[in-house]
Amino acid sequence: MFEAFILAGDDSMSQTLNKTKIVATIGPASRSSKIIEAFVRQGVSVFRLNFSHGTHEQHDTSIRLIRQASRKLDRPVAIMADLQGPKIRTGKTPNDKAIHLSRGSKVTLTSEPVMCSKSVVSIDYKGAINDIPPDSTILLNDGAIELKVLNINKKTNNIETRVESGGLISSHKGVNFPNIPLNIQSVTQKDRKDLTFILKHDINIVAQSFVRTPGDLKVLNSKIKRSKKPVRVIAKIEKPEAIGCISQILDISDGIMVARGDLGVETSLWKVPILQKRVIAEASRRGKLVIVATQMLESMMQHSSPTRAETTDVANAILDGTDAVMLSGETAVGAYPVEAVKSIASIARATEASEYYSKEFIDLSLKGQYPPHAVCEAAEWASRDLGGVPVCVFSQSGDTALYLSKIRNQSPIYAFSPVTDVVNTLPAAWNVLPLKISFERDALQLLKKAEATLLKRHLVKRGQLVVMISGTSSVKGATNLMRIKRVGEE
Repeated sequence: MFEAFILAGDDSMSQTLNKTKIVATIGPASRSSKIIEAFVRQGVSVFRLNFSHGTHEQHDTSIRLIRQASRKLDRPVAIMADLQGPKIRTGKTPNDKAIHLSRGSKVTLTSEPVMCSKSVVSIDYKGAINDIPPDSTILLNDGAIELKVLNINKKTNNIETRVESGGLISSHKGVNFPNIPLNIQSVTQKDRKDLTFILKHDINIVAQSFVRTPGDLKVLNSKIKRSKKPVRVIAKIEKPEAIGCISQILDISDGIMVARGDLGVETSLWKVPILQKRVIAEASRRGKLVIVATQMLESMMQHSSPTRAETTDVANAILDGTDAVMLSGETAVGAYPVEAVKSIASIARATEASEYYSKEFIDLSLKGQYPPHAVCEAAEWASRDLGGVPVCVFSQSGDTALYLSKIRNQSPIYAFSPVTDVVNTLPAAWNVLPLKISFERDALQLLKKAEATLLKRHLVKRGQLVVMISGTSSVKGATNLMRIKRVGEE
């Protein structure tokens, strides 16, 4: 009955909102009120700020434009800051032009800030000389160029290599050391400065790059805790070490991002599809948010429509059970940012409507007795038994709505909260539409206010059945009531 639900500000803006959420990266191609508003209208729920690029002033402008669009269109959106992390890059090439490294040629890697050439490539990691063993492989330009280590000269701090697979390299390209544990800090000085900026601004989610172990999240979690801001933490899974301790990483994060770019370079391309399925399944079992990212619609950087392979890739990520799909360069610097959003929304809509899209209840089997979870599971069953009626959640923290999302309640989940930060975080959750209202002491008045909000937005009709869950107090974890009623009736 409810394969998707209608989100309407007015009749001209009515559209189907996908259950699977869309994350769009803001950059030069999209940092304008016109484009950002178009993104929101087409279903973008989360905006990503990539701190590997751009200045704080540019990110400040993006935040302002995103919040303006959200207020204008009356649609809550989340903002996610993506920290650069210890990403190792090459130095500059002359005039930032590409240099071809030929197969069989000798190339010296140095940590000195020299201009790159066909024979010398500068990298910004001084510790490489101590971490890299002889005969190991080094990849440049995110795997496009393969180097074989011939000799390590600690006197000159140079690594002498031979090009095994040639290609083009330009300024600031990625450098990877597959299967080599690096003695590098998980949170860099740049990350710390960026995090100070982030915690002073209206940002709801922080993604940490290159997480290898649970310990890599300690600094980030500690700084957020001290700030007392309700910021959610996403661990980006792009190192092979993280796969081995994914359960422990999930224990201390709010979710994960399957960052397939570096993951494919650090492991191997043909392992990525299986790793994606495995990581999504583990996160889903633990009730944590999952985002799948990297090259989802890469061809739309230059073309106005996706390839068949890209369409299949996005659909399979959704069939795997991801909560959200992410666009990176497609919306940040691509030639067709709005078309990319339209395309991924259409793919999601078609996939969710197919018979292959799982509509089964997910038993999270979390440890311990927790009444809010029992109430959520009862509400999911009641909604399904009644033909897919909406579930309305009243929550101070947003946790109840998140749990309903992760057990895959198929009918629309309308999450009411008086807390702005909660309303602006929940757009990242699968099939959740957050709505801000002030909470009344009188329970009947609160229900009436919620119904009025739903009717005003054309989300329900008078006389329609809804399931409502709430708590007898405003403290976290107090959800203990479920009620089934018709809209407009006492």
